[in-house]
Amino acid sequence: MSNKRSYEEALSSLTNVLSEREKDLELREEKLAKALKTYEAERSADYGDTGPNDVLHLNVGGTKTTALRRTLTSIPGSMLASKFSGRWDDSLEKDRDGNFFIDQDYALFYPLLIYLRNKANGTEKYSVKLPAINHNQLTVIDFYRMADYYGVTHGIYPTVLQIHTGEENLVEMDGPKKVNAKAWTTFKLVRDAHSRRVKSYEVTLGKVQRMQVGWIYQYNKSVTFKDSSMGVGDLGHTMALDLSRSTFLENGTSTTVDGLEHSEGCAVRSEDYGKRWYVDGKLVAPFSEQRWTNTTQDWTKNWNVNAVHHMHPMISVKGEMEITCVEFDD
Repeated sequence: MSNKRSYEEALSSLTNVLSEREKDLELREEKLAKALKTYEAERSADYGDTGPNDVLHLNVGGTKTTALRRTLTSIPGSMLASKFSGRWDDSLEKDRDGNFFIDQDYALFYPLLIYLRNKANGTEKYSVKLPAINHNQLTVIDFYRMADYYGVTHGIYPTVLQIHTGEENLVEMDGPKKVNAKAWTTFKLVRDAHSRRVKSYEVTLGKVQRMQVGWIYQYNKSVTFKDSSMGVGDLGHTMALDLSRSTFLENGTSTTVDGLEHSEGCAVRSEDYGKRWYVDGKLVAPFSEQRWTNTTQDWTKNWNVNAVHHMHPMISVKGEMEITCVEFDD
């Protein structure tokens, strides 16, 4: 009899628990429904009766075409995405037939449109090719200008941080260009499926114990670190600003640089393949043109190549950092 009572009590208790959880789930669903309703009301107020599947009629430099709204807004954070988000439809330029007017040469804009369409429909088997543009230099530069104007450059030509030296299990990646290295790790900023060269870049620091920001020259062979304590600038064919030791490192030789710091939020920028170095906007280590030329010529003396074609950003760090700006060479 006591076993039966215990069983009934356990069943009753379980029923009560399930009932409470069901009520809690219903309450959560109700809150979610209210939040969704509020979001839709706010979005409607801002964007009107628009959606990602809207077919937009465009007039691009006199040539008419169409595109889905989600195609034109597929690179988040870009000016192109903001422009055609739906929020500004009433204020955008239109032709007399009501088509959205884009004041660009159709021959330039069309490759961008095809790329965005293909990107939206990409598969593992068939990778998305870069925009097919005429490689007449003026046309290429015009396309780069247009991509920069619309804020889509880094959506078309992405870069990612890649571990060069260090333990992968001791690195937390928060997106392609933000890391938390729990041990001394060296990263290389590499191009992702394109050939545009990085000319300048900026690193914003989080909580950092040690930091070296620089460049590596790599041609025809890999550069290896002799021991795990070395970083960029500590060996040949590399240069770096060492924020921890307040020095500039060049092929393992150090020169004191006053006033360097690596506090949280600090921004370090290297321009023109390492010719100029800034910390929080202050120029701290300018390279004379002659010194930079002598250094890079020494690196290339065994090969008849242009040094900048084989220079890559490299960062050694223990702590948190993010690449916050990347500029390409034309």
